Amino acid sequence: MNPELPAEAVELADAAARAFAALGDVDLARRAEVDPSIRATEVAPVLDRLGVADLDPRDDDVTLAAAAALCEAAGRVALPYPLAAALVRDPDGRPTAAVPAGAARVDHAELFPEWRVGPLDGSAAGVASSTGAALHTRLGPFVGDLTPAAGDGTAAPYDLLVQQCLVAWTVLGALDRAVALATGHVTGRVQFGRPLAEFQAVQFQLADAAVAVAGLRELAGFTLWRLRAEPTGARADVLALRLHALEAARAVLRSAQQLHGAAGVCDEYDVSVITRMVQPALRLPMGAERTATELARAIASDGFAGLFPHGADLRATGEPGR
Repeated sequence: MNPELPAEAVELADAAARAFAALGDVDLARRAEVDPSIRATEVAPVLDRLGVADLDPRDDDVTLAAAAALCEAAGRVALPYPLAAALVRDPDGRPTAAVPAGAARVDHAELFPEWRVGPLDGSAAGVASSTGAALHTRLGPFVGDLTPAAGDGTAAPYDLLVQQCLVAWTVLGALDRAVALATGHVTGRVQFGRPLAEFQAVQFQLADAAVAVAGLRELAGFTLWRLRAEPTGARADVLALRLHALEAARAVLRSAQQLHGAAGVCDEYDVSVITRMVQPALRLPMGAERTATELARAIASDGFAGLFPHGADLRATGEPGR
């Protein structure tokens, strides 16, 4: 495994960062809440110019890495668009998304007339159509429900895993930006005659958050490699990545908002908007507890050939790995 992304992926991420900055950076998410139509009129054309329509993360290592880097760039600005789902589309252009078992709820549901959806527990998957209305909740302004639809477009389990891996990269981008915003805030904010960044307690919080983001980045890169090296056995790896992303997000976003003080929950500050906009990725298709349960089932079924071999050894021999 090479922990470094290919040069092509890095170049695409840089181009995406410039394009998203030209759209307004985090302000784009604020504008989209007021006028949701800009997702189709402004965001979609920029993604087309970046070549998203020609990028299929299932093709090879480079395109998978490029898709991951693109999703990370989107997460950094809370891009109001279901990029991970759109990248894992079927030949008819339907986006693919993992959904809660027994329900079909996705972010930005009404942007596409039909979706390929399925739960991560391996149960029935298929095509669903948009109801045409978002729920407009504070923690998911673009989340909407889908209804089952007739059509030949069953979501392959591997496609759902790729989509969830890309969602984790989106979360990674959001957390990395949250740490950067918190660092900038405490560096410029003066209390008791000196910047907040000079206080040891603040430094500890920032260090813990930075380490959490770095750890998530390493695991996200490892999971990309696993998806290509062992596509039929990567379910546990993707679930482990999701679980770690949820745990890291809880700690990092809490610290980032706390370091902003009361301003951390005010939408005039970017950290608040990023925290809100990443919530659908953290809550759908399932939270930490359900993810942990599914991970345990995946390990029991398939083993866990990850950084440590105990999962695979346990399944094969009944004894803990050495």
